[in-house]
Amino acid sequence: MDYRVIILIFAGALLSVSSAQTRQFYFVNTPLNWRDAQSVCRQNYTDLATIENTADVDAAIVALSNYSGKAWIGLHDDIVNGWRWSLSDSSFYGDGESTYRNWYPGEPNNMYGQQLCVVFNGNNGFWDDLDCSVALSFVCYNGELPFGFY
Repeated sequence: MDYRVIILIFAGALLSVSSAQTRQFYFVNTPLNWRDAQSVCRQNYTDLATIENTADVDAAIVALSNYSGKAWIGLHDDIVNGWRWSLSDSSFYGDGESTYRNWYPGEPNNMYGQQLCVVFNGNNGFWDDLDCSVALSFVCYNGELPFGFY
């Protein structure tokens, strides 16, 4: 077999591992409103969690480990443009992040016209819209590549 083919296959495998490892989720069990949670995540990590696909849902559930309640993630309704992620750098996002949604059936419902932020359910990973002023735990993520994946 041609060694160039083997190297190409190996390089492709490394690339897929590194792209799968680009985010690490962190559960912060300190109840804060959405804006304050966003601030803490931006100071200590990258931002509130952005969830692109079912693998991210599974990773966030693992980060919440034994917590089965609701926790803030970075999705919010800015009223002008609809549902958007907290991190405003569009060059950061992958293919599915602008369109992937994991709403609980019947959500979002914007009950009383006040539900502009999104919570992640630690039991099943489904999302629900909620009033941003509610104090909840939250999920942050670090968008930097882990050591060894450069």
